[in-house]
Amino acid sequence: MENILEIENLTVNFDGFKALNNLTFRMGKGELRVIIGPNGAGKTTFLDVITGKVKPTTGKVKFKGKTISGLPEHKVARLGIGRKFQTPRVYQNLTVRENLDLACNRHKNVLPTLFGGTKATERTQTLSLLETIGLTEKADIQAAWLAHGEKQRLEIGMLVAQSPDLLLVDEPVAGLTDEETENVGNLLLALAESHSLIVIEHDMEFVRQIARQVTVLHQGSVLCEGNMNQVQNDPKVIEVYLGEAPTVTPEQMNLIRIAASMAWADGNFAPEQKQVILSRLSEQFTNDSQHQAQLQGELENYLASNLPLEQLTDTLTTENEKITALKLSYEVIRANGVNELESIVYQQLLGQLGLPLEMVREIEAEIDQVYGG
Repeated sequence: MENILEIENLTVNFDGFKALNNLTFRMGKGELRVIIGPNGAGKTTFLDVITGKVKPTTGKVKFKGKTISGLPEHKVARLGIGRKFQTPRVYQNLTVRENLDLACNRHKNVLPTLFGGTKATERTQTLSLLETIGLTEKADIQAAWLAHGEKQRLEIGMLVAQSPDLLLVDEPVAGLTDEETENVGNLLLALAESHSLIVIEHDMEFVRQIARQVTVLHQGSVLCEGNMNQVQNDPKVIEVYLGEAPTVTPEQMNLIRIAASMAWADGNFAPEQKQVILSRLSEQFTNDSQHQAQLQGELENYLASNLPLEQLTDTLTTENEKITALKLSYEVIRANGVNELESIVYQQLLGQLGLPLEMVREIEAEIDQVYGG
């Protein structure tokens, strides 16, 4: 894959503090990359360097093969890099349509755009953008009256109107409701079909919704890269986010995600199901009561994972691992009464595990006895 962005051995030094420290980063054309990391990891400076807002102390940034580090912001923007900041920057007193018309107008002149009319091609582009960002019905409403999430989508639309090759999106779902967060996520996934995107975000549920490749920054350097499953299981990443080396193994974390996918099948993670996951897994891997309590605390940090089931079961390599996954998953759905949606996901799990039917029925019968036949 051809790289659209390359950063080589880049350091940004602010009066002795290295906001970025010998950072190297590459991103392919047409890729959606999510950047995560704790506060102070260098995420905002990372975007500042790409856009020319901050000049590197050492190292260089290449965009489409051309060195752009050191160029002023307006020249970087003209080369095809667009940035959306965390706080929406829209024209509050203009309508949604007028905001997009202004962004589409290649002359970027406010008065001719608003009072002189727009060309047919630009009107078509505006209509297309309204549909893309889901604001067609609110096209003639003043931007000031939009909900926060709608303003976020409007600004993303204004950014796309400028036809950048690379979109940089900074914390697009901060302060949004769950519904608004999902809408913004769907918009970014749709844009990823035709654009290269870098998204910086703290909301891990949102990251799981959109992430294809994830880069973790820590203390100004790349700590880890990979898909969401690889990143979540990386001991270095866990240590950074939890503040200490974990006692939870990648195998344990994978089991908890499989069990959690059972509980989430109907969109309702019941307290009884959560308790089964925490208690059974802690008992599974240690007999020490103090260690069990510690393990439960760590496991709770991973209950928010939501990966495709087949991606999780692919990591189970032995029959014992598959049996453990089956036992835990079946007990989780029995703990709150098996409903139709949970039964469907459970049948998918059985198909992927491929255990003998007789063994499955024996395990189910044992657990059924515990929960009243």
